[in-house]
Amino acid sequence: MAKNKNDNPHWFQKLLFLIVIPGTLIIVLVGVVLTIFGVVNPIDQIKSTVSSIPVVSDWVHEDEKEEESEPRLAEKDEQIAHLEYELQQAESTIEDLQIELAQYEELEALSNENQDAGDIDTQEELSRIANVYENMNPRRAAEIMGELPNEEILMHMSEMNDDSRSDILQNMDPNRAAEITTLLAN
Repeated sequence: MAKNKNDNPHWFQKLLFLIVIPGTLIIVLVGVVLTIFGVVNPIDQIKSTVSSIPVVSDWVHEDEKEEESEPRLAEKDEQIAHLEYELQQAESTIEDLQIELAQYEELEALSNENQDAGDIDTQEELSRIANVYENMNPRRAAEIMGELPNEEILMHMSEMNDDSRSDILQNMDPNRAAEITTLLAN
């Protein structure tokens, strides 16, 4: 009996060394060679085979869902970038409007002072108001001047340079601009 154990190697060892290890090695080498030459893509074949197994097919589909979500993430990133750009534009517009509002409020305060005190008494105040109008957006200045009497518009415009005067007149009502131009010519 002792002789039988030492003489006969286990059948499992024979199976492992003669069939399983060489078979696995041959399968791996054939797969590598086929992949290198581009004949067969074993990964896709394994995925298709595995997807037919009920429990494992859920795992394979989850991988596909992750791949499908990548384009959606890229699309969302583009939307975020676009919205951030729009936000920056809106913020710059708000800043511009706040500057114009401050100029308008300063002009309104000066106009209210002038209406309370009557006509503008000094040349310095007239120049300062004309400077405010020159620094404003011509369209806004034309809107504000449209509310003033022709005599006050004439006083303010007489202190302005020609470029500012023409920009403001261009944005005024044509009939009113014609009246003011006639007064300026005289």
